[in-house]
Amino acid sequence: MSWWKPFSRKGTKVPAPAIASEKALELRTGTSEFEAFIAFAEIESGENLPHGAKHLAALLTYAPARPEWLHLARRYAQRAGDRADEVLLPETEHRYASTEALRALLWAWQGRLSEAVDRLLHAQEALPTTDYLNAWAREWIEPAGALESLPSNLQIRLFGNVISRTPEASMSGHYQLRDARRWAAISARVVPASEFRQQWSMLRLGLLRRAGEFEEALRLAGPLADIQDWFAAVGRGLVLRQMSRPDDAEHAFRKAVGMRPDDLSAYLEAADTWLDCEGWAAARGWYEAVIQQEPEHPWARPSLLYCQWKESADDTRLAQLIGLAGEGNERANSLWFRAQGALPEPQDACANILRELRDQLIRAGTPVDSGENINIRVSSLEAPSNALALRLELASHGRTQCNVSIHAEAIPSPDPRQPVEPVEYALWHYEEDQAAPALPPPPLHIRETVSALALEPYFPPRNWAQASHVAATLNEEAILQVFACIVHPPAIPAGRKESLSALAWLTRVQMVVMQIIAQYGGDWEGSIRRSLLYSALLGPSDWATIAAIRALAWISVAQRATALDIHRHFEKLEGWRPDAGHCCWLGPLYQSWVDLPILFDDERETLNRKFKELCNA
Repeated sequence: MSWWKPFSRKGTKVPAPAIASEKALELRTGTSEFEAFIAFAEIESGENLPHGAKHLAALLTYAPARPEWLHLARRYAQRAGDRADEVLLPETEHRYASTEALRALLWAWQGRLSEAVDRLLHAQEALPTTDYLNAWAREWIEPAGALESLPSNLQIRLFGNVISRTPEASMSGHYQLRDARRWAAISARVVPASEFRQQWSMLRLGLLRRAGEFEEALRLAGPLADIQDWFAAVGRGLVLRQMSRPDDAEHAFRKAVGMRPDDLSAYLEAADTWLDCEGWAAARGWYEAVIQQEPEHPWARPSLLYCQWKESADDTRLAQLIGLAGEGNERANSLWFRAQGALPEPQDACANILRELRDQLIRAGTPVDSGENINIRVSSLEAPSNALALRLELASHGRTQCNVSIHAEAIPSPDPRQPVEPVEYALWHYEEDQAAPALPPPPLHIRETVSALALEPYFPPRNWAQASHVAATLNEEAILQVFACIVHPPAIPAGRKESLSALAWLTRVQMVVMQIIAQYGGDWEGSIRRSLLYSALLGPSDWATIAAIRALAWISVAQRATALDIHRHFEKLEGWRPDAGHCCWLGPLYQSWVDLPILFDDERETLNRKFKELCNA
């Protein structure tokens, strides 16, 4: 017999477009396109090079290593002559970080290296989102003798800035880790003045740790028994922590505590080491030691609550943690996010049916229906991934031969089966209201790679880094096969049917796919990653649309020169919102859109208001 469950949903009032579509056609201020338009126009006319140079400086803040923009800077320098810095950037009462960075670049080309590095460090501190140090400074000092020509204090300042901007190796993407290792190699050439030797030893140890050069870092720190310095003990502990050796790390931190019992830093490092590896009791003990000395410590207090909640499953502890987050405690907020531990699950009508079915399967331990088919009727067409998730869930409970059909009583307008505009790589094709994958299944090793990433604990910074390393190993054929995992996902891993739902699994798999694709290659215009992401964004409406939205928002922040292009495509998608039924991607679109760095304040306020209206509808 068939399993038939009609489901109706009240029509949802859809907000009006958040942003007028005409704005996408304007030359927007605050975008790389705007700065490039003026910078290129001025070099062609030659009438006002200082004006063009200001816009060139602003342009370089978006992507300081972009070859065509650096070539443009060379053209300006050649046109201005030997004193290009004075001609293009005349001294004024007010200084701006972007123009001072360009001045540093011109000085470096003139051979004024010490002045260039000093000025660039000031600009870098004022513009932390622009990576001048990896784009320019490293190439300046890599040649033999260049670093050595800098004053010792300037070398220390430079590497101090590098270290402060470099994440731990476990949080570094492929290119970040490559850059860190290049800096670590250069650092071997530093011969600090006597007054900087202890400071430099700790700086280099930290840089080696961030570069993943753990054995060299341990060698530099020395054996624990020989360490007589608090900084060296803590430094050794931090390296061992990154090596996932919590017991050895704790020994190092204990030695540091013995040297400075009133300094809470080593206590907290030991506690965080155990929290990271889920050693709740050990972490709790260290946090309690901090609380004894400082009862309202802003880091230890929420961390202790988190450990207590993990140990006891007492939700009152979690409620206290959430309360601290509501008061503005950043550590509490990050731990609350960690406690959630997953992406938001879909709320389609079919997804709600799947939740009920899953509960019945787990309670009964046997299929709720002995037939081979499951048919569901819904009031309005929903995302095709709903059927995919149903099949994944049924397969995990032994129902691999069960056919799933979802029938819609109505098709919204615009038709969600159709792409917003023609796309190069469609994920789905339809026959009436039945969707089928438009891509062939990927090979097993690709699905296994995606599955392994999807099984990692949900922590976005680390997840993005892990996906980056996978992306760096792939060729174009393989990246297309990764994309096919959207519609041919890996099965729910064996033994996880009770702890891992198909809704959580498929949502995570689709996000992993987008994280890999988003970090494939470096270029944007004309790239396959752009084509794949926009194919998912503007193709037939699906949960994959949500994953594409989130990945594109991340790209707009990581590579700000892409932001206007992404903004325009978000506008196209919003214009395709349906006139009835549930739109799975509209809320996530508004939530992610606000992260785009080029938005004006009123646009961001409008998007937030639209999201609230959608939630209250």
